[in-house]
Amino acid sequence: MTPGNTRAASPQFQRPLQLSSINAVVFDLDGTLAHSNPDFPAMRAALGLTSGADILAHVQSLPASEQARALDIVHHFELEAAANASWIDGAPELLNWLHAEGLPTAVLTRNMREAASHTLSRLGLEVDVLLTREDAPAKPDPTGLLQIAAAWQLPPARVLYVGDYLFDLQTAGRAGSPSALYCPQELPPFASMADVLVPCYFGLIEAFSASRRG
Repeated sequence: MTPGNTRAASPQFQRPLQLSSINAVVFDLDGTLAHSNPDFPAMRAALGLTSGADILAHVQSLPASEQARALDIVHHFELEAAANASWIDGAPELLNWLHAEGLPTAVLTRNMREAASHTLSRLGLEVDVLLTREDAPAKPDPTGLLQIAAAWQLPPARVLYVGDYLFDLQTAGRAGSPSALYCPQELPPFASMADVLVPCYFGLIEAFSASRRG
């Protein structure tokens, strides 16, 4: 429970999910654990893309002669965001609780490793595994999440994936993992895809704790 609040907002379960059956948690990074989202509108404008276009898919579709310049643009915005990263409320407390309970944690991000590592270092964030787009195909491809589950010798159904965007929910669904959507404000159009809605991480801590007491 966060100081000053009478009660943390509880998770909303949209499908049957027993938190007591969860043995590990994987997180998205930008917008999920940290306020570190790059300026995507400016990035798309610099790349000549329309609103909503998949930036990484666009870069991969370019001829090799054009990819280097496009990646330089992407890297610039990612590193700029990492340099100004800050915690999302409740995220450090959730990670500390998971660590204390002995549950493995990981970050699976579409970000590049240099920027993701900088964000983790800046915030003092500790996870057991970091996988970036340089380690596995970018989300919503489920390969990275499946690799993490396999490394822990866990079935995907025992690994909760927490994210804030459509690609995160698609990744979890394709991997066979339950999904939690971090949504502190209004619900996005894709919210119905999530197994559980998480408006507040303190509420998720309480729900996890209750599941283990039961």
